[in-house]
Amino acid sequence: MSYATYEYYIKEYLQGRQAVIDAASYPFYAQKATQLIKLHTFNRIKEDNIPDEVKMCCCELAEEMYKHDKGDVGNIASEKVGERSVSFVDKEKAKSVFHGKCVSIIYNWLATTGLLYRGC
Repeated sequence: MSYATYEYYIKEYLQGRQAVIDAASYPFYAQKATQLIKLHTFNRIKEDNIPDEVKMCCCELAEEMYKHDKGDVGNIASEKVGERSVSFVDKEKAKSVFHGKCVSIIYNWLATTGLLYRGC
């Protein structure tokens, strides 16, 4: 079970904006996002009472994962128009940037909830 349904994604998260993820693809990406959230929160979110911050985080992560898989995240490092020259981002660097974006999204939504507490 994912933390946010497609209906929540459309009505609450997007609030009338254009959907990035189609209905058929959403469950896959929401489940991946949920798993990443579980990893960072040490699986302490009760599925019978999921906070809105967690649902919003799930939606934003799902969008980021979808865009990453579809290649809509900007793999071009630089481009020159005169005498056409294009250079691309290194795959390892792109992977690192993607991971950083995901961690940033999680921190943005969950930092004030206590769910990221590591117990130190």
